[in-house]
Amino acid sequence: MNWALYAWASWLIPLMGALLTPLLARLGEKIRDYGAVAFSFLGMLMALNLLPLLFEEVKWPLTSQVSWLLIPGAPILSEVKAGILLDPLSIIMANIVAVVSFLIMVYSIGYMRGDPGLTRYWFFMNFFIANMLLLVLADNLILMLVGWEGVGLCSYALIGYWYQDSEEGWLHYWVGEPPEAYPPSHCGMKAFLVTRFGDLLMIAGILIVASLTKTVSFADLMSVGASARANLSWLLPIALILILAGAVGKSAQLPLMEWLPDAMAGPSSVSALIHAATMVKAGVYLVARIFPIALSWSAVIPSTLSFFYVVMWIGALTAFIAASQAVASTELKKVLAYSTVSQIGYMMMALGAGGLTANIIEGYI
Repeated sequence: MNWALYAWASWLIPLMGALLTPLLARLGEKIRDYGAVAFSFLGMLMALNLLPLLFEEVKWPLTSQVSWLLIPGAPILSEVKAGILLDPLSIIMANIVAVVSFLIMVYSIGYMRGDPGLTRYWFFMNFFIANMLLLVLADNLILMLVGWEGVGLCSYALIGYWYQDSEEGWLHYWVGEPPEAYPPSHCGMKAFLVTRFGDLLMIAGILIVASLTKTVSFADLMSVGASARANLSWLLPIALILILAGAVGKSAQLPLMEWLPDAMAGPSSVSALIHAATMVKAGVYLVARIFPIALSWSAVIPSTLSFFYVVMWIGALTAFIAASQAVASTELKKVLAYSTVSQIGYMMMALGAGGLTANIIEGYI
């Protein structure tokens, strides 16, 4: 069960580092700075220890659960367990997050040196790493939602990191040019509101799935499509599309894409970690995680294939429109942001097309 220890520790250690940051700050600036990086390093080591599982004879998925929420007498979800799910997808994604996060934390030591708000910076960076790893490793939709909202909170706080909004700083971190420039705090609020809209739809989708299938576990959802109440089974494809809305907001896809270019108002290290390498891939990861669930449901509920069509067309349109906006943009960081949105659109399009292709191939084999 060593793998369970490594999996739990990979996100709990950065969380511990975030909570201890104010205490380390009282001991000295260098202790605070190098301590914050050390916690992300330990989290990375825990994640790297999961890689050997990819080369062993393992019956996937591996799960480790503890009792979390007990609601006696509840018609649905009377018990929700907090669990870790390991399979090749989650292991590879967790290692990408952990390794990239550690490298950017090391870079931050020099890039952010001398900034007066570094205690707040290190807290939210480690808190983000913990929540992102929780999102990736969660074995059910409720626990994933906890990590999902956690990374959204960190994104809001770090986009508006320079919240003073001094006019003297517009050359460094304001978006646009006077008289139409706007400060980082406005950019953070824009990102928060846009992504929260997608998250509300996602929560609605999760509630529909839970009420119809009586479970939120990814492993269990694979086989419950046929057992959903027949007269309401048509709601399951709608629920998947509502969950997709959360992915669309988090990964800055059409029509919720315009927050990401403005998110570059935060420090460059934040843009590199959250808004280029990890958090904006969370939506793609969510679609990949529910991909086999939607595919299995399509065998008994053919209308579920509409989910893959929606994913494919959203990705295709986003890739084209964002690339066109990058061509017309005059700010370097905005060009990079639109390029990120466009590339994520390709990923979404590939997942959507993959679902449709898998269904077609299955029909001929």
